[in-house]
Amino acid sequence: MMIDFLTYDLKVAVLIAVFYMFYRLMLAHETFHRVNRMVLLLTAIASFVLPLCVITIHKTVTIQQSAQVAIGEFQPAAVVDEASAMPLWQIALPILFIIGMVATLAHTLWSLFKIIRIIRQSELYPQADGTTICVTGNASLAPFSWMHYIVMNRSDYETQNAAILTHERGHIRLHHSWDLLLVDTLTALQWFNPAMWMLRSDLRAIHEYEADGEVLSQGINARQYQYLLITKAAGIGG
Repeated sequence: MMIDFLTYDLKVAVLIAVFYMFYRLMLAHETFHRVNRMVLLLTAIASFVLPLCVITIHKTVTIQQSAQVAIGEFQPAAVVDEASAMPLWQIALPILFIIGMVATLAHTLWSLFKIIRIIRQSELYPQADGTTICVTGNASLAPFSWMHYIVMNRSDYETQNAAILTHERGHIRLHHSWDLLLVDTLTALQWFNPAMWMLRSDLRAIHEYEADGEVLSQGINARQYQYLLITKAAGIGG
């Protein structure tokens, strides 16, 4: 029944809010990005699993002889039309939830469609490390990665900037795309929960920190890398 599912989803929302609050208080300001990433992913997964764990307690009940009633004393109960007796909110709430879920899923699928379309329309250059560089003619497109694809415009490709390639390869090596698929799917079921959207935003930020760490671990100058990030964010400098 839909109401039962909504009750379950509400329990999930409470757990996500509680777990995320503890994360913000205890870990959000730490720089252990790998740990923070695992905590956020486990928070999302555990919040959906825990309400399904039902503890059953068996208790023996003794029925007193005096409480027994002869079968003939039972009276037939009045038949109630459940559809007509159902409150309006039990009809409106599921409809509202489904509309929000479908809209959120549609936005995610549309984003995936645009990524796939960009990749299919790009020039593909397979690399020795298993990644594929996709060169697009859109000069304003900022570099990004999806699964094992690295998408960049022709100017960035011809420059062969080591920092950009290392950053995007870091996303691929750490399997960030799978994180996003999981969390975006769960967000569709929790579209009404601000804590879920904040968790999603924090996870994306951690992905960037991890990819930046991959760049700096290769000995690339931190100041030059910061300048590159600024120019890319501002849309200047090619």
